[in-house]
Amino acid sequence: MNQQRHQQYFRTGQRRPSNIGSLINRIYESSGPAGKLRGRAQDLVTTYLYHAREAAARNDSVAMEACLQYAEHYRRIMNGIREESEERHRQAARDI
Repeated sequence: MNQQRHQQYFRTGQRRPSNIGSLINRIYESSGPAGKLRGRAQDLVTTYLYHAREAAARNDSVAMEACLQYAEHYRRIMNGIREESEERHRQAARDI
């Protein structure tokens, strides 16, 4: 039964964990141009920006652009989490 609820959560995409901290600290696995990486969204942004700078130093514009695109993806995830957190704070303030 627990597995069934778990599958339903990921299938529908509608339900979110009630604790925003679990979203901030969520561990992502990424298979990008820098190889397989694992970490929080913030860590992945930092890592992909580092790899983009390294690729630029090697004059590898294709790898640099790919790393920048991956960094942008995880930055958007971070922004979505931040916006959701702010919305929850506004909603909690209205409920008081």
